[in-house]
Amino acid sequence: MIRVLHGEDEYARSEALAKIRASAGPAEVRDPNTTVFEGRSIKLAEVIGAAQVVPFMADRRVVIVYGILSRMQQRDKSLGAEWRNLNEALSVLPATTELVFVEDTTLRDNGLALKSVGPSASVQEYRRKQRGELEIWIRDRFVFHGASATRDAVARVAWLAGADARLMDQEIKKLALYAGDREVVQRDVDLMVTDARETSIFAAVDAVLEHRPAVAMKLLYSLLSSGSSVQNILSMLARQVRLLILTVELRQQGVAQEEIGKRIGLTNRFALDKMLRQSGSFGIGQLASIHRRLLAADLAIKRGAMDERLAVEILVGELSAA
Repeated sequence: MIRVLHGEDEYARSEALAKIRASAGPAEVRDPNTTVFEGRSIKLAEVIGAAQVVPFMADRRVVIVYGILSRMQQRDKSLGAEWRNLNEALSVLPATTELVFVEDTTLRDNGLALKSVGPSASVQEYRRKQRGELEIWIRDRFVFHGASATRDAVARVAWLAGADARLMDQEIKKLALYAGDREVVQRDVDLMVTDARETSIFAAVDAVLEHRPAVAMKLLYSLLSSGSSVQNILSMLARQVRLLILTVELRQQGVAQEEIGKRIGLTNRFALDKMLRQSGSFGIGQLASIHRRLLAADLAIKRGAMDERLAVEILVGELSAA
């Protein structure tokens, strides 16, 4: 059977793939009957050759191919001409083979890639969950891990963990263990769960100040797609820049690290260590200039002089490319 697993939800894709791999039979014969192709130099003949091998002491053989269909959709010129005949090549696969194409992007329904695998292929899209379905999924994962949570706790997990389903599942499992027999409440989440958006903001500030526009824009779109508003992104960026300015000034005054943490309000050791490391790369003048640009963008949005999404895209683009 030919399968296509595509979409941005890596965790859901990996769970589906694990179930397919399990179909090869017991654990002791699963690995010998699984072949994985990944990288830039995958040959169609090698994929088909692996798919035609009869399973060894197992029910099925699983052949997994990463990234080929996305490259076909993008018409990647480095992809060998042989892949143009994919549909024809797939017609010779034995019924005992599960050929699985795994893509971390969404493929177009009527695009070249999905047409190439043929109409009989099983295609499953794993898109990022929206707010309502995300909270339903979180409640279900609490039940899966033998726990329950209040509505406020569920909403808080969704807010702090962002769109990363794998991270959310790890945090839910941690909360279930922490709460034990009682219901998980919001204060448990605030105590135990790291704010993934704050982590992304650290990375976004790095990308902006280190002149990596592609990374900065990718992080911006990730924040927007995970539910952060433009105003929240601007305020979080401004907060990080202010903390960096304070940290640089305090270090120049010779203030001890622990005292710096107390003065700027960072009591978490990990967050403080990262702030101290970041501050060593930035100058006060550069940070002050960025802070002024953030203020100007905020005013332009509030006065209606510019669309908010366009304003933040231009701001991040210009700062990171400066």
